Amino acid sequence: MPAVELINVMAAGDEVTSPELWRCDPDELGELLQEKEKAVWLLQVEVLDIVAAIHRGNVGKTLGHRNTLGMLQDLLRLSPTEASRRYKRALNLCPSQALTGETLAPTLSIASEAMRRGELADSQIDTIVGVVTRLPARVTIKDREEAEASLVEHAKRYTAPGLAKVGRRIHDHLGPPTDRRRPNTKTRNHAANCPCTPGQTDA
Repeated sequence: MPAVELINVMAAGDEVTSPELWRCDPDELGELLQEKEKAVWLLQVEVLDIVAAIHRGNVGKTLGHRNTLGMLQDLLRLSPTEASRRYKRALNLCPSQALTGETLAPTLSIASEAMRRGELADSQIDTIVGVVTRLPARVTIKDREEAEASLVEHAKRYTAPGLAKVGRRIHDHLGPPTDRRRPNTKTRNHAANCPCTPGQTDA
């Protein structure tokens, strides 16, 4: 069965057996893998929207959990690390609500749009969230948006480790001088005068 037909069968909810997959040529299997993974990414968007709604309504405590993170761990059997990742994705890439009831755009709206098109893997999303949210407070909204857009664009070519390198360059460019390591004069002088410093010890 051609890859396109298999994709349609899978989309209809019908089971595709391993022997059918074994008969696919390498290109077809690659196509199937990409299509199904994209479907998983899009389904995760729906999950994140639910997580965001749970957070907004404080549903976790209402249902007897410690908080939203606790609810994710309890109901989905997630590790604390994975629960935290999903929580951060939901907070930064899903719409929120103002006290007036107005719907607010996601904090990272550019990444959110890409995510909802099925263009970002979870690890890429986590990297983008980490890079942008850790930018110094003095960085302007315009610079933040440009940084976010750059990361989303680079995500078309790079996996999470590559994006992390792009993120470090962004931080080097936008970070204030005080963020960069400088010699600590006090520490340096203390080290020079410390009797424990090599060259200062007794023979």
